[in-house]
Amino acid sequence: MCCRSHPILRSAIRCVERSGSSKRGAIYVSATVSDPIRGTSEPDRYWTCTNLGEACPDVMSPMCWSIWGDSAEWSWLYSMYAFGVIPKKALVVSPDMNDRGLSCFYGRQAFNVDAIKETMSSLPGVSPDDFERDLMGSVRPDAKKIESSNRRLPVVLAKAPGTAILTGKRIRKLHNRMYAKWVKVVYESDPVSQERPAIERLLEARQDFVDVFSVHCVVRFLFQGGQSGIAAAAAKAGDAALTADLLAGVGGVLETTMTDDLWRLGNHEISEDDFLRKWGYHGPNEGNPYTTSWREDPTPIRYLAAASAVRERPNDRAARSNAAAKKAEQRLLAGTPVLQRPAIRWLLRRMQNTIRTLQIGKAGYLMALDEARAAVKAFGAERVQLGQFDEPDDAFFLTVEECQQLAAGELLNVREIVSVRRATRMEYKNMDLPLSFVGMPTLTQKSDWSAPDILEVTGAASGGGIIEGRARIIEEADDDIDLDPGDVLVCRFTDPGWAPLMALADALVIDIGTSASHGAVVARELGIPFVIGTGNGTRVLREGDRILVDGTTAVVKVLERDIGRELNLA
Repeated sequence: MCCRSHPILRSAIRCVERSGSSKRGAIYVSATVSDPIRGTSEPDRYWTCTNLGEACPDVMSPMCWSIWGDSAEWSWLYSMYAFGVIPKKALVVSPDMNDRGLSCFYGRQAFNVDAIKETMSSLPGVSPDDFERDLMGSVRPDAKKIESSNRRLPVVLAKAPGTAILTGKRIRKLHNRMYAKWVKVVYESDPVSQERPAIERLLEARQDFVDVFSVHCVVRFLFQGGQSGIAAAAAKAGDAALTADLLAGVGGVLETTMTDDLWRLGNHEISEDDFLRKWGYHGPNEGNPYTTSWREDPTPIRYLAAASAVRERPNDRAARSNAAAKKAEQRLLAGTPVLQRPAIRWLLRRMQNTIRTLQIGKAGYLMALDEARAAVKAFGAERVQLGQFDEPDDAFFLTVEECQQLAAGELLNVREIVSVRRATRMEYKNMDLPLSFVGMPTLTQKSDWSAPDILEVTGAASGGGIIEGRARIIEEADDDIDLDPGDVLVCRFTDPGWAPLMALADALVIDIGTSASHGAVVARELGIPFVIGTGNGTRVLREGDRILVDGTTAVVKVLERDIGRELNLA
């Protein structure tokens, strides 16, 4: 089924509540300007930013949410339809955010846990609580009981095999089409394409995002199922710890290729243009269109290339990871009954292909977002010339639909809208949102947060062994921080734009993410010990701490504070 036959619903422009609360008091917003990124929730709705935090990091602008919102909702529903979990008539984006699988609060995306569990209840053989356990690490004691149902079993049995077989081919085709378009329209700025009105190019870019992201969601679902199967096989063989190694050393993962190309750039084997033509759609916080990609500002890759050039080549690290994965497979097969070994080998090969495909899909939708980024900035430049904007990035403080209205001469008080929303977003950036919350979240000022003297954190996913090193707390991928040999990268989230920095680290500790996260995939490919999903690692750990990262138990311990005080944690 072609996603273009199901265009996303137009977002309704609605006024929302005008006030919010934080530790310090009310957030200022205008009584005459709506706030598309604030969000609304019924009092008993349970939300989590886990996993979505790395897909669209930082605080979204109204434009970012207007590109992501309906698109992502339709895409995850499409993945359920593709497997037969929901019927075609349910492939509809609800106008009520409380009924959707995901929403936005103060510029951060969040999953509607119970709403997704309701949908997942129609997946045969899967308990809705399994979703919450995989996502959150546990199930709330007071969670609403949602019963599983087998009523969709015949449809799932009919559709799921074909979807599983054909999805890889579809996502590769979409990726290749998207890459050819990105090079021509965005990187090379084809003159004929640039003659089209920017608003038309923006609408087309958003639809390109839907086309790729919807199929990527199908792959993401396949990954989750395959991972569960491998984990169950490892546990049955008597060594559950094998799972991380079995998912490593896949080979052909795009981010590993990118980090190797960066090494080659640093060693003058390829030119900067060669690198940017291939990877220029990446950049800091790249899931947010309201940022700057490497093609626009290659400064970060110049530093990273120079730093990579004097380190071990990423391909050599990946080769060692591949060797470790083969040994793990041998141990798994040795503990598996002979008659079951062919099925296990098949599952492992399928999972390796799924991991590669998962990263291909991510690259495809990131190119679509860079296409949208270029179109928004072009629209902003047009409006500056017409005297409607003061600067091109004012366009990011309108929604796609408001840009259409502005182009049609139907939107008034544009400067007030931009001014208020720009100020409001800055307020949100200075506040922290809980990873999980019920109803509307309570925000805290970042400056008010102080960590107690906690000396240990745990994560939701880990692997790669055990290592000691110096903690380096990094807020942004383009922060001007040198990672020395022995340093551990500690950050809030990662996306593909972080991959070159990750390749310079001896270990990773990441607040947000799961075993399917980008950080986990890259860490496994490069053989880097990691603990992901700590929630508060960037707040508990301190710059310069000597820490132990234990990828076998998902624990990070502080061994020595930078003030020189040794700590006895025995």
